[in-house]
Amino acid sequence: MVSTEFWPLVKGAMTFNAESFQVMADLPNANHIAILVLLLVGFSQAVGQGLILFVNRVKPVRFALSLCLGAILFVFSYGFWIVSTFWVSRFLFQQALDFPTVYHTVGLATAPQLLSFLIALPYFGVPIQILLALWTLLVFVQGFSVATGFGLWQAFICGLLGWVFLQILQRTIGRPIGALGSWLSNTTAGTHLVTDLQGIETLLETGLQSDANYQGK
Repeated sequence: MVSTEFWPLVKGAMTFNAESFQVMADLPNANHIAILVLLLVGFSQAVGQGLILFVNRVKPVRFALSLCLGAILFVFSYGFWIVSTFWVSRFLFQQALDFPTVYHTVGLATAPQLLSFLIALPYFGVPIQILLALWTLLVFVQGFSVATGFGLWQAFICGLLGWVFLQILQRTIGRPIGALGSWLSNTTAGTHLVTDLQGIETLLETGLQSDANYQGK
């Protein structure tokens, strides 16, 4: 069940209300709120990328399961960014931050990406995705500054370097984890998902030709 504080906190974060992050820090159910935001954002992103599942002709039940899996994988990927930001912050500024503070802040700061389903819009998808990323970054900078007492530039540097460190991890020791995520996605979908642009265009052309041949019989 969604707590009564959930949507006011989400709205506050999206509208740059610094008080939302102060309230979040004092809530006993902050862990649940943070994980719920991340799960809903992951699901929204999966819906926005649902065209890939549709083009790959994933069956309805597997389609729904793939959306749920996408949400879970998103949480894991953001978990690595949370850990990266935590260690970068402690190492760079030598301050004894507690992990829950970073986790709660990052979780709530992703609130703008609840609109990620809009990336499915033709022509506007990429600009919307960029806008949501920038919006999330600005919310994170404000929230991290409020929750930790860091200055705005310090918060920005922590988030940025945390993201850079995450990219390094993903391209090194994180490769097996990425491969596992791809395997889980393919297994859940019941087919090898084609995700590159050229492959998707080929699938669309093949599908249209098959439909035309079927109707011509």
